[in-house]
Amino acid sequence: MSIENNERGEPKCFNCSNFGHIARNCSLPKSVLICRVGNETGHKIINCVAKEKNHSSEERLSVRLVGENSGESNSFLKKAKIYNCDNVQALIDTGSSCCLLKISVAQKLKLKFERAANKIYGFGNQKMPALTPIGRIKADIEVDNVKAENISIYVVPDDAQSVNLIIGRTWLDLPHISYTKIGKRIHIGYSEDELFRNFPIDEKVNPVCLKRLETAQLESESLQIKDTSQQKMMGN
Repeated sequence: MSIENNERGEPKCFNCSNFGHIARNCSLPKSVLICRVGNETGHKIINCVAKEKNHSSEERLSVRLVGENSGESNSFLKKAKIYNCDNVQALIDTGSSCCLLKISVAQKLKLKFERAANKIYGFGNQKMPALTPIGRIKADIEVDNVKAENISIYVVPDDAQSVNLIIGRTWLDLPHISYTKIGKRIHIGYSEDELFRNFPIDEKVNPVCLKRLETAQLESESLQIKDTSQQKMMGN
């Protein structure tokens, strides 16, 4: 049995969800339905055929939730282009593992997106997902004349974030892209640009000493900790 017909072969009305007639012959008041998966009108997600065709592998994504009170600094706000379209307000977020776009912007730009099975988790909470994306698109993103192609962008409800686009590490961590914060400004460029090509990098790793506060049983080879407490006692 499909979602369009019952076992008797009767068509399903996408206006009232009953069988025996179609939406244009429905006697109930017509309502405007928008499917967030196919980005089309006339049916809901539960009745969408397109969602059964697209399946993506589970991937754990994490973001910093952005709201009106999140206090994001203007220095991290940029104008971005998606497929060379209108400038979109974007937040540069190094703490986000993915890029997120408001559904209203995706609809305005007439971007088609596929179903996304991934869950998005907030920082510090890896058990309860913060939200489920509506869909996913592949698009080119350009910021400060720096462009990357075929980037995965997850489409989310408008109330999930205050900015139109969050640019995360799927764009920021590409090998040909570099960025740094100097003063109150975020500078983004290509890695071969003079600013980043001659940028001093300290490749030395400073050792970190951990002190135990109480006796604890650790799994074998899970951590290598140098116990300095006994050395200090012997030295006193």
